[in-house]
Amino acid sequence: MSDATISLIVLAASVALFIWNRLPVGVVAVLTASSLAATGVLTQREAIAGFGDPVVLFIATLFVLSEGLQASGVTAWAGRRLVAHTGDGRTRVVVSLMTLSAALAALVTPNGAAAAALPVMVVLARHARIATSRLAIPLAYAASAGALLTLSGSPVNVIVADALDEAAGHRFGFFEFAAVGVPLLLVTVAVVVLLGDRLLPDRGPLARGNDDPEVEAAPVDRLGGRAIRSVVVLAATIALLASGVAEPAFAGLVGAVAMVLTGATSVSRALRAIPWETLVLIAGLVPLSVAIAQSGAADLLADLVVGVVPEGDGHLLLAALFVLTATLGQFVSNAATVLVVTPIALAAAETVRIAPEPVLMLVAAAGAASFLTPIATPANMIVKGPGGYRFGDYWRLGLFLMLAWLVVTTLVIPLVWPL
Repeated sequence: MSDATISLIVLAASVALFIWNRLPVGVVAVLTASSLAATGVLTQREAIAGFGDPVVLFIATLFVLSEGLQASGVTAWAGRRLVAHTGDGRTRVVVSLMTLSAALAALVTPNGAAAAALPVMVVLARHARIATSRLAIPLAYAASAGALLTLSGSPVNVIVADALDEAAGHRFGFFEFAAVGVPLLLVTVAVVVLLGDRLLPDRGPLARGNDDPEVEAAPVDRLGGRAIRSVVVLAATIALLASGVAEPAFAGLVGAVAMVLTGATSVSRALRAIPWETLVLIAGLVPLSVAIAQSGAADLLADLVVGVVPEGDGHLLLAALFVLTATLGQFVSNAATVLVVTPIALAAAETVRIAPEPVLMLVAAAGAASFLTPIATPANMIVKGPGGYRFGDYWRLGLFLMLAWLVVTTLVIPLVWPL
């Protein structure tokens, strides 16, 4: 049996285990890497190389930066300012909440943004007499769009930037993602405003009780010294990343340490903020991505994708890759999905003879299009309880939004990053 065939079998087994959802995702990732070593597709050193990958360290530092902003009261302060200046009109409330969620996601990832914005959502819902079920899913979807505004918005962005560095010798810029992120955020807000009332359930506001998220942030009327220091640290970290004078992992590490040294957060809180299971997931699947690329499996899958594209049309290839990535991403974490799809997308791009930049940016956007199920992303799960949602409540609005993203990405990306 060839290495390519073994890699595809391991890939299929991994996806099946993720969908089965009976084992922790970190365990599945470790089993995946171990299987590649046990079958000889990779050496043992190659199978554990992901745990020493700089991208894993960088992702960890992003969560420490996020914790610094939350612990110092910056996110709570921003939320209270929004409540104070938002009226009770439905459209204004929805747009304001989604804008806050997207802005937070650009700084602290979608999961942190969803958690931080939930207390604000509850206050806005009561103030405007709007059911939380009409606001919670829009909050999560805006967080997914906001993640595409900056390099630090999501681990997915870091993964594709690293892949571009390997493929072309340069990375996406810190704010380069915004070229597609801004249009996607605008269309996300538009779809929710136009269709939200028709497609989202109306199950009444969240009852006050022990599960009320208004109890995840303490009231903050003004920014104190810790908050100001945390903002300065974040700004300095972004400057390092945007200027390119420091490697992303090094810049993130400096920022994370500075958050602790300036008192924005403590060492214990910083360590607790790091999602270790997510890091194990990414580190364990990096070898699978390598195996798919090196064994020839990526070429086999790329041939299948290219085969459905008439005459190797670049625009249709982007559409096909979007469907593949977004479909897989409804059941498997977006980071895992992008790690798997990236080598396939690069192989397909080489076959069709188009540049890697538009293909990788397309994969990043499609990986963020986690709209159809609550398990597609932690942000969707975070809002499930407060919104009173059932499993089937996501796809109604999510399907229209995913179609809108498909149109926007396939039109905008080739204009910014020529094929």
